[in-house]
Amino acid sequence: MKKKFIILAVLFLLAFGVFWFIKTPSEKPGEAVPFQPNEVIKPGDPLPGIYLTNPPVSGWHYADKTSWGVHDEELPDQILIANLVDGGVWISYHPDLPPEIIDSLKKIVSEYKTGVVLTPRTNNDKLISLAAWGRLDKFDYFDEARILKFINAYK
Repeated sequence: MKKKFIILAVLFLLAFGVFWFIKTPSEKPGEAVPFQPNEVIKPGDPLPGIYLTNPPVSGWHYADKTSWGVHDEELPDQILIANLVDGGVWISYHPDLPPEIIDSLKKIVSEYKTGVVLTPRTNNDKLISLAAWGRLDKFDYFDEARILKFINAYK
């Protein structure tokens, strides 16, 4: 009887583990994007290819990253990809975003000492983009819960 109980318990744990493994990836925020080459290039060098996403979430990048936190100036994608390589989250916004929403994004980012960077980005095709290595989420409205979920999943 004890042996049957142990076997059932092991089968239950195994089934639960398989279910959790299958279900978990779909619950991660953002869209999974195939990785591009994790290659360092020098500033001024031509890109060896094109990025699969806008903004890019992997691929060719500079050796040096930027400082974490809020940046009011636009920076080259290759610097920010270096931050993603380091396990960070890059929040970019189109300059057309209303100032009060930009202020809300700055407030969110200022809560994190490291691991999150905020920049304007003219080339965004949505007003707000959330990027992590191999993950992307883009939208045209402010959603604090969605932003925090993304940061907490990938930072």
